[in-house]
Amino acid sequence: MRLTDVKEFPKRVLIFLFLILLLLAIGTIGFKFLLNISLFGALTTTLESFALLYHPESGAAKFLGIFITLFGVILLWWILWAIFDMLLEGNFTEYLKIRKTIHKMDKMRNHYIISGGGRVGEEIAKNFEKEKKSYVIIEKEIPAFSRLKQLGLFVIHGDVTDESVLKKAGINHAKAMIIAMPETEKNLLVTMMAREISPKIEIFARADKPAFVSKLKKAGAKVVIVPELVAAEKFIEAIK
Repeated sequence: MRLTDVKEFPKRVLIFLFLILLLLAIGTIGFKFLLNISLFGALTTTLESFALLYHPESGAAKFLGIFITLFGVILLWWILWAIFDMLLEGNFTEYLKIRKTIHKMDKMRNHYIISGGGRVGEEIAKNFEKEKKSYVIIEKEIPAFSRLKQLGLFVIHGDVTDESVLKKAGINHAKAMIIAMPETEKNLLVTMMAREISPKIEIFARADKPAFVSKLKKAGAKVVIVPELVAAEKFIEAIK
């Protein structure tokens, strides 16, 4: 189940409720004038038609009763089918999980966004877990996304080069963004996008070549890490 499907489900529920209320309103107003009864009596008659308990013998009230019964049954079957479809496909539990994720993201403030759930992003997230820091990983590849979820890390599925995904991750309220993907060109693109969306956010980027350091900093990165250089520095420190 996709995030968009989860956000669409409450809209469908509202449509169901609106159609039910509309049907009740049509029946109540219709029966009131056709049978010259009170609003409460008209509402009761509508509900009885809805439940197949009211059977007027003739006249316009009979056709109204048939209309309420027919469309009421169709509407109920439509609602029940939508609910059972979620249950039978096993999507209801997934729906609740994703709703929980959306709720958590909506509440996040001053958090860290980790772009890419590879080895580097995973280790950063594990460190944040230990330090009780608020974070979210954005990962596009399904296998990596599933692995991160199994590890208990907070991750959302999406393409980090999609502006809407960055906004769903709360970039406008985030403290910093860590762009840890191995593709420097993509890191450069994401750095520019992040800086454009949130001018005040701190950006930490990864580069696979020293030549990209200046470009990433010009694009808006506060700190640029070149793994090979860091490894070389560690070797030099150990040799000393």
